[in-house]
This record gives sequence, C-alpha cells and structure tokens, in this order.
Amino acid sequence: MREETSDVLVIGAGPGGLSAAAAAADAGARVTVVDENTAPGGQIYRQPPDGLVEGRAVAGRDRERGRALIRQASHPLVKLTLDTTAWGSFEPGTVETLGPDGAKRLRAGVLILSTGAYDRSVALPGWTLPGVFSVGGAQALLKGQHIIPEGRVFLAGTGPLLLVVASQLVGAGADVVGVADAVSTGRALRVGGWDLLHGRGLLLDGASYRASLIRARVPWHAPAIPIAIGGRDRVESVTIARVDESWTPVPGTERTVPTDVVCLGFGLVPSTEFLRLLGCQLSYQTTTGLFEPVRSEDFETSVRNVFAVGDGTRIAGAIVAAHEGRIAGLAAAARLNLLSPDEAVSRSVAARQELERLAKFTAAIERMYAPREGLMSLAEATTVVCRCEDVTRADIEGALGDGAMTLQQVKSWTRAGMGPCQGRMCELNVVALTARRLGLVAEAIGPLSARPPVKPVALGDLAAE
Repeated sequence: MREETSDVLVIGAGPGGLSAAAAAADAGARVTVVDENTAPGGQIYRQPPDGLVEGRAVAGRDRERGRALIRQASHPLVKLTLDTTAWGSFEPGTVETLGPDGAKRLRAGVLILSTGAYDRSVALPGWTLPGVFSVGGAQALLKGQHIIPEGRVFLAGTGPLLLVVASQLVGAGADVVGVADAVSTGRALRVGGWDLLHGRGLLLDGASYRASLIRARVPWHAPAIPIAIGGRDRVESVTIARVDESWTPVPGTERTVPTDVVCLGFGLVPSTEFLRLLGCQLSYQTTTGLFEPVRSEDFETSVRNVFAVGDGTRIAGAIVAAHEGRIAGLAAAARLNLLSPDEAVSRSVAARQELERLAKFTAAIERMYAPREGLMSLAEATTVVCRCEDVTRADIEGALGDGAMTLQQVKSWTRAGMGPCQGRMCELNVVALTARRLGLVAEAIGPLSARPPVKPVALGDLAAE
C-alpha cells in the first residue's frame, strides 16, 4: 500500500480543519487535509460545483466567510486531498484512506480531527418513508446543488438549524407549509437569558431568519413536535401535537397537515467515530445527552498528538470551530518544535478571547434546545429504530427482555448499529431505550464501539490494493 508522510494530518476540510491547516502551515508545518467532499468548506461553508450560478438563498455571509477561509488555507505547505474517505487507523500516527487514486496510508506527527456533525435522528412512525429528509440533508442539497424538495415541505424538530434551513428553503422558492418547533420562542429566550447577548451577531442572524418566515406567512407551531408521518408509498401528511415541558405530546392537541416532504431536525450529533477508533476518552454531557471527547485547553485529546476541534467534538457552530482550529494548529506546530510554546500561545490570544466570549452563548443554546425524555415515547413497537438492519423498537426491547445487559449485547443480538451508517442513525435511540429498560443513566450504557471501516468503503477497492 502506498504511503504519504506529512507533519500534520487534518481530517475534515470544514472551518475547524481549514483554520487548523492554515495556522500550522503558517508556522512552517507540512500539512495534509483529507475530506470526503469534492470541495472544501464543510457543511456550513459548502461550495457549489464550478459553473453553478448561486441563488440568493445560499449566497451571503456564510459563503463569503467560507471562501475567505479556503483562500487562507490555500498555502504552499497545505495539500488538499478531496473526495477521499478516512476509514481506519491501525497504528499511532497513521490513517487509512480511500480516494480517486486508490488506497493510501497517511502518516503524520500530529493528527487534528475536525470531523463535523450529523443530524440527530428520532424514530417515530413513518420516518422511513420516501420524502422524509433530515434538515441537514435538505440543506446540503440546497447549498451543494441548489436543489429544493418538490411539492409541499414541512419542517419539524428544534434547534437553530431548523430555523436556518426553513428560511433558506423559503428564500430558494420552496413551498414551505409549516414549521413545528419543540421549543417556543418565549421559553427559549427565558432559558437562554442574558447569556444570549454574548453572541449578539448570531442572535441577530436568528431574528432575521425568523422574520423571513413571518414575511412569507409560514405557519409556526410551537411548542410542538411530529408524532407520526402518514403515507403509503411516500409522504402524504404529518401529524403534529403540542408538547409539555418534557416534550411529551399533549392528548387532544393532534393536528394533521397534508404535505409531500417532511424535514426532521432535532439538533446535531458530533461525529466521534474516529476519535473512538483512536482510543480517545469521551465524556457524557447530561445537558445535551451526547458523548464528547475530553480535551485540553489546546484541544488535545487524551491520546497524545491527537487534537480534535469543531462540531465533531461539541456542537457550537462554524465560528467556534474556526477559532478552535487555529489554536490546535498552533499547538501542533509547537509540538513539532516549529514554534515555541510561548509563541504558539501569543498567536492564539485573539482566538482564545473570542472563544471565551462565545462560551456563555453556546451554553445558553445547549440549555434552550436540550432534548427531552418525551422524544423516546414517539416510537411504537413496530417502528424501525435501526434503518440499516431493519431493527424495530420491539426487537430491541425483546433482546433486553431476554437478558441483554449491555449496549454491545443489544448490538450483537439485534444487529442494531452494524449497518453501513455504523450507528449514526440509531445509536442515541438505542442507548436511550437500553438505559430506560435497565434503569441506568445513558452514561453507564456508553456509546457503541467503533471498528474500521468507520465510513462505508467498497471492499473491492481495498482488495484491489
């Protein structure tokens, strides 16, 4: 197998990865950046293919910020390796990849992971019907290809991304017939409180998105969640209901809305599979219900010379990711003796100050949209929880009733989490169902184990090498 060596290897060409690469290269490090997309930028700064004319819904400050960051990372010492999947690691300082040129083993003195996040999936009746998108998936199609869903579109879930994508779809000309948010605006502001003012610019962006929906007269249902998606061969309707403080549907408040497309978004989940594969320690966060890596003030993980930044560690957005990436890139350069520790710190002062300013805002957003217990009541016995392996809630509870005592046993007995997505779609649901049945907290259950390949790769491609 072919090998390539660099000083710093960055996985992920989003804001965190690009910022880390630029900072390390400016200090003299030879940097390789690997990303599975065909263009750098990540989700928030996703770039359209060459020659595609930009629409007003996807152009704007995010696109300009992304282009500026891409220019910054266009350094002679930075090698961008795109359309390439990082799928495994079998020894320290190495990453196995598969791209257009075949399989390669990349070696580096320091690894920086900026693997991004994916949509939190919530199992409910009808969520596997054709016509159901994740909010992030709908945004990726819009930003990457300027494609909008055909027909009537209903968005449901909660969190900032729900509002952003609803506004972007309206701006792109989609027929958005409603939005259901589990958190009302009044409650969100009460929970967030004065801490929201630490992110005034982001708060104003949110107000602008909301205003665009008001101008378009898009019905806003809150606090409400989807409890079922109807249809035979594809989506035909969505049933929503008002919810109480625990997000449990209130009987008698159900309402069915005819629609052709449903976009679901209950927040984002850090993509920690590669961190788990490398043996990095994770810590359970009770506020968000997520497992996040333990990191130092320079964003080094529990494994020496492995750093992690951005939404692949904690959901905080592109601006925070870029600042974290700069700090990690400088720390990597210092670890390689290209900078003194003092110089690395001095170059990162502005980034650290911005992170400190935004910390309270990030914590407020987490409090506002933290998932509640009621979501776990939506799946019925026959509802599919693991889409890849067609495992239902009854299958999972049956395994637990038969004596399964750990998450790994549930996985082995039912195959939940063994499919191509490696548990990304079902892990949190399986963890919650297992914890509830065993009377344990989710932290005691733990995340699913990670095994290579952490991303789907064709066995034939590897065999050819």
